[in-house]
Amino acid sequence: MSAQGAAAASAAGFGRHLRLNGFGWTTLAVVVLLVGVPVVSVLVMSFREGLPGRATGFTFANYVEAYTDPILGTVVLNTVLFALTTVAIALVFVLPLVWLINRTDLPFKRLILVLMISGFLVPSFLRAAGWILVFSPQVGLANQLVQTLLGLAEPPFNIYNIPGMALVQGLSLVPSAFFMLSAAASAMDPALEEASLATGASRLRTTLQVSLPLIWPALLATLIYLLMLAVSLFEVPAIIGWPARIFVLSSLVYFAVTPNTGLPSYGLAGAYGALMAGLGLLLAFVYFRVVRQTRRYQIVTGRGYRPSMVPLGRWKVPALAFVALFLFMELVLPLAALLWVSLLPRVQPFSFEALAQVSLANYYAIPSYVGWEPFINTAILVLLAPTFAIVLSVFVSWVVVRHAFPLRGLLDGLAFLPNAVPHILFAVALAYLALLFRSWLPIYGTLGIIVLAHGIAFLAYGSRTLNGAIIQIQRELEEAGAVCGSSRLRVLRRIVLPLISRAVFNAWLWIGLLSYREVTIALVLTSAGNIVLATLIWQLWTNGLAPEVGALGVLFMLAAVVVSWLAFGVFARALGAPSTTSS
Repeated sequence: MSAQGAAAASAAGFGRHLRLNGFGWTTLAVVVLLVGVPVVSVLVMSFREGLPGRATGFTFANYVEAYTDPILGTVVLNTVLFALTTVAIALVFVLPLVWLINRTDLPFKRLILVLMISGFLVPSFLRAAGWILVFSPQVGLANQLVQTLLGLAEPPFNIYNIPGMALVQGLSLVPSAFFMLSAAASAMDPALEEASLATGASRLRTTLQVSLPLIWPALLATLIYLLMLAVSLFEVPAIIGWPARIFVLSSLVYFAVTPNTGLPSYGLAGAYGALMAGLGLLLAFVYFRVVRQTRRYQIVTGRGYRPSMVPLGRWKVPALAFVALFLFMELVLPLAALLWVSLLPRVQPFSFEALAQVSLANYYAIPSYVGWEPFINTAILVLLAPTFAIVLSVFVSWVVVRHAFPLRGLLDGLAFLPNAVPHILFAVALAYLALLFRSWLPIYGTLGIIVLAHGIAFLAYGSRTLNGAIIQIQRELEEAGAVCGSSRLRVLRRIVLPLISRAVFNAWLWIGLLSYREVTIALVLTSAGNIVLATLIWQLWTNGLAPEVGALGVLFMLAAVVVSWLAFGVFARALGAPSTTSS
C-alpha cells in the first residue's frame, strides 16, 4: 500500500473512531460539567474571599480561619464519633435482620420487608423530630409521663447527645444496609455450613467462622458505604445536635453559607468542605478497592443449589420480638409521636385530660399556614428531578457498559462521585456557581436549581441501578439493530430502553421518593420562591410549632408510602409481572 493510501486509511479509521466515541465524549463532557465542575468549585471557592463575582484573588485566609479555630478539633471529633457510633448501631440491627430474613424460617417476612421499606421513606429529620417529641428533657412525652408517674424532679431521658443522634441515624440506615447485604447472604452455599455442622461445630460457631467470613467483602463494602454517608449527613445532627451545641462538619458548612447575621462566607464553607470532600473521596477509594476484591470470595458455582432455611424452633418468638423492637423504634415510635402531637393544641403526654382535647384542628388549619405553592413545588421537584437523573443515568450506563470508550472508567467514577461528596457541598457549590454566572444563567433562588442539585446528587444511584440492568441484555440485540441501519440513539430508544423499562421506572420512582424526603439540598438553596414541603416542615419545627409539624409530617409520610406502593403495583400489572407488594 502506498504512503498516501495508508494515510487515507488511517484517517478514515480515526474518523470512524471519533464517530463511535462521540457519544461517549459528549456524555463525559456533560457529567464533567454537572459533577466535576461543582466539586472543583468547592476547592476554588476555598481560596477566595468575598461573595461570588466580587471575590478577591488567591488566598489562604479561609483555611487559616477554619483550621486554626479551636472549635474545629471538637467538631471533627464529634463527626468521627457520630459516624462510627451510627454505623455500629446500624450493624447491631442489620446483621441479625439479614440472617433472620434470608436464612431462617422466620414468619411474616413479606410484611417485615414492606414495613422496613416504608420506614426508609420516613425522612430522617421527621424521624428525629418524633424522637425529640418522646425523649426531649423539655417537651418529651416519655419524660413527662415518667416524671408524673414516679414524681421525679428531673427528666430521666435526654436525646440531645451523640448517642441519641447516632441511634436515630443508625436506625434510618438499616434498610439501606439490609438490601446491600441480602444478596450476599441469600447466595451462600449451604454445603459449607453443613460441613461445619457435621464436624460438630455449633450453629453460633458456624455462623461466626464460616457464614460471616463468606460475606465479609459485602459486609466491609457496606460498612465503608455507611461511613461515607454518616460523615456527610446533616439533618439528624442539626435537629438533635444543635440544641445541645453539638456540631459536625456539615453544620459548619451550613452555618458558613446561612449565617444568622452578615453575609454568607462561601470561602469558609469551601475550606470546611475540602476536608469533608477529602474524607469522602478517601472512603470511596477504599470502597472501590474492597469491591474489586470480591471475586476472591465467589461461592456461587455452576451447580444448582438452594440456600437452606435454618429452623428457628423455640427461638422464633425471641426473633420476632427483636424484629418488632426494630420496627417499633424505626417506624412506629416517631410516627406515633407525630400523630399524637398533631391531634393536640400543644405537646403533652397521654392522659384523660389530653384525650379530651384531641381534634383534627391542626389538619384543618394546614391550608391557612401552608398554601398551595409548597405542594406545587414539591410535585414539580418529584417529577423533574428523577427524570433528569434517569435520562443522564441511561446515557452514562450505556456508555460505561456497552461502549469501547477509552475513558469509561473515568465516566463511571464521576457518576459515583455524588455518593462520595456530601450533598450539602453540591448544594453550596451550585449556589456559588449560580451567583457567579447569574447574569446569563438566572437560576439562583428558583426551583430549577433545586431540581438540578437533586438530579446530580442521585446520579450515582440511577447509574448503578441501570448498569446492572444493561449488563443483562445480550449485545446481539443491539448489533441486529445496527445491522439494519439504525443509529445508536435509535437502538437505545427502540431496543435498549424497552428492555430495561422496569429498571428505569423503579429507579425513577425511587429517586423521586428520595427527592421527596431530602431536605438538606433544598434547605441550602431555599428562597421565598422555591419552598418545598420538606423545607417548610423544617422551618415550622425551628419556630417551635410542633403540632403543625406533626399534622404536616403525618400527611407527608403517608403520601410517600401510599404513592410508592400504588405506583409499584400499577407498573407491575402493566408488565404482566407479579407486584412487589404481593410477591
